[in-house]
Amino acid sequence: MSCGVGGKAPPAAATPSSGGGGGGSSCGATAPQYGGYLKKKGFVDVDRWYVAREGDSNLYCYKDQHQTSKELEKVDLLESTVLTDFGISPPALLIENNGKKWMLQTKEEGEILPWLKALEKSGVQCLEPTEEICPLAQSAKDIYGFDCKTIDGAPVNMDKYKGYVVLVVNVASQ
Repeated sequence: MSCGVGGKAPPAAATPSSGGGGGGSSCGATAPQYGGYLKKKGFVDVDRWYVAREGDSNLYCYKDQHQTSKELEKVDLLESTVLTDFGISPPALLIENNGKKWMLQTKEEGEILPWLKALEKSGVQCLEPTEEICPLAQSAKDIYGFDCKTIDGAPVNMDKYKGYVVLVVNVASQ
């Protein structure tokens, strides 16, 4: 094998069918890496090939798995907040760096764990998002002190249901 331009080894290609893995080896040692397609959510959703290299805190974005051109983006994850969002399906990585935000969604449920392991090997700590809980809910012993709205928007006090088996469902309606 030969070196790429400037004495750098060409980027190693990961196996697209498995969603990643693999490492490269040419022109000296290269760090093991994990790569795979992630959907960059935004105004327009775009599938891009992302690569995390062991010991490198950057996440690299390429147009596709061939990595034949310069990366489209490089994000320093140590300078970023990296969260995992399991509240959507499939799960996503939420990255914020200097006011810029990325939501990178996996294609399948099982793809998030290899990404988390790869980022951990790169020295990045991924956190789960935390939600603020209102003081009333935080100190509540039961549901009977809460006022809610019915599906039709009418107010109802949960005390009305004391003594009944109750299933509370958030249907995310207006």
